[in-house]
Amino acid sequence: MERKIRNFMLMFAVIAAPLLCSAQSHTYLDALQAYQIGEIAQAHSLFINEIKANPDNDAAHFYLAMIYSASENTHAKAEEEFKKAIKIDPDNYWYKYSLALFYAETDRIELTTVLLEELIEDFPKKSELYFTAINAYLNQSDITKALATLEKIEGKIGKSEMICLTKIDLMSKLEDYSDKDIYDYLEDYYKDCQSPRMATMLGDRYASLYNDSLALFYYNQAIDLDQGYAPAYYGRAHLYQALRQYDRYFEDMSFFLKDPAISPRLKSDYLNKLTESSQFVLAFPDETQQMVLDAYTTHPKDEEVTTMAGVFFYRMDQPHYAIELMKQNYENHPESIGAAAQYLMLLYYQEMWDELIPECDQIIENFGYNFDIVQLRGIAYSLKKDYDSAIRDFQLIASSSPRDSAVIVFANSMLGDLYYQKGDSKRAFRHYKKALKTAPNHAPALNNYAYYLATEGKKLKKARAMSEITIKQEPDNPTYLDTYAWILHLLGQNIEAKAVFKHAMLYGGKESAVILDHYGDVLFALKEYDLAFLYWNQAKALDDTLGIEEKIKAKKAEIGR
Repeated sequence: MERKIRNFMLMFAVIAAPLLCSAQSHTYLDALQAYQIGEIAQAHSLFINEIKANPDNDAAHFYLAMIYSASENTHAKAEEEFKKAIKIDPDNYWYKYSLALFYAETDRIELTTVLLEELIEDFPKKSELYFTAINAYLNQSDITKALATLEKIEGKIGKSEMICLTKIDLMSKLEDYSDKDIYDYLEDYYKDCQSPRMATMLGDRYASLYNDSLALFYYNQAIDLDQGYAPAYYGRAHLYQALRQYDRYFEDMSFFLKDPAISPRLKSDYLNKLTESSQFVLAFPDETQQMVLDAYTTHPKDEEVTTMAGVFFYRMDQPHYAIELMKQNYENHPESIGAAAQYLMLLYYQEMWDELIPECDQIIENFGYNFDIVQLRGIAYSLKKDYDSAIRDFQLIASSSPRDSAVIVFANSMLGDLYYQKGDSKRAFRHYKKALKTAPNHAPALNNYAYYLATEGKKLKKARAMSEITIKQEPDNPTYLDTYAWILHLLGQNIEAKAVFKHAMLYGGKESAVILDHYGDVLFALKEYDLAFLYWNQAKALDDTLGIEEKIKAKKAEIGR
């Protein structure tokens, strides 16, 4: 039994008990007034005085028990006072009921059930006793007695949805009942006691058994019973979807999505899964978009629904609308680092550096240092070629986690890249060495260090050894293959380099102008001129800023073409 329920019942007993008291002394009435306005210490003192003057005042003992029951340190006194009140007035329902609840509150469920069973025998018309007893039996895992008690309740107050659903829940906890037994009981009960919830449960059951006609029958009955019962529309919508009656599916889903009483989390989870299916979205783009808008306009400030809508519109190539939604989401939930990160990521994907950087500044100011946000800002600075600012961010990352080896390796690897791009190869190589001292096989640092050494024509054998480690780790990585093949070329091993480049072409190398350019150089060195010009032209088509057109002219002149 939940503590809140117990406390509520104890409060109810406190309210009801005065009605059972006969005329009382001024001391008792003053004590009761103090108790009711929360002056517990004064009430305690007055009840003690009342009992000294009138030791047979059962109500005073009862209230004293209630005061003692509020603290674990005085639970023994509380039990003693409850029993004194009951001894004076053994027929008092509220005294016994409150003691039963006190036993439940103090985790003595066995004593609770004994008292409740006595009370049920003496007061068989008190329905609250049965429900309290059911909770007590459940706390003792005595499902059989809980079921028997529930049947007594039904015999006294008649059939109801609550009784049916409670019994189904209890039956499901017993191995004696199969799913078929439970739903047969529900269907039989439904004949005499209909409700939209029960009809929907039967509809769901028959839908799971692929009995479409009976499922539709019960969903329709649920809606006939309550035109606004959204779960029935949800179940019927899925049935229509399975039957490929999409017009009806979208109509019912719209009703469900527009119901503000339905959990927004349920809607966002459903739509996230639905929109992950590109085939469905491609088949019904307008209808899917309308479903997303139905959920969003019903819950415009819900974080998960807005995130779902933002992701959907980004996938639908409407990035500006997606960004606006994510921005609103962050503004509606300024305490959510998740909402902030979603907004920043869309700015990043759209390469909106001038918007991204100040937003990162504000979020860092609001939340303090955050690895992901500082990293994002640092990358944005680097892509704007503001290398000094980017370096400051990655230095901050390194200094913020001095004992985290993974962070130190990552930060130093990035600092190596940034210093090299800034033109400071000495510092760049120093940071690569720091990264590799901590993680000798860190592929990104090995690859970039090796490539930049090769670019400067320094320590080519050392560069080859480092690059060889990377391709052993990731033999199909086109960037690592390019570095290794290029170093082989610089060492004069063009035949070996060609074999590596051919492998790179199979794994994405054709999508990089730099790799195609390098491959052209190797082929030209091997005097395979036609192939060399073929790959250079492909590189030029991908990126005309690399000066490849001038290179082609020079190479043709070199061989007299």
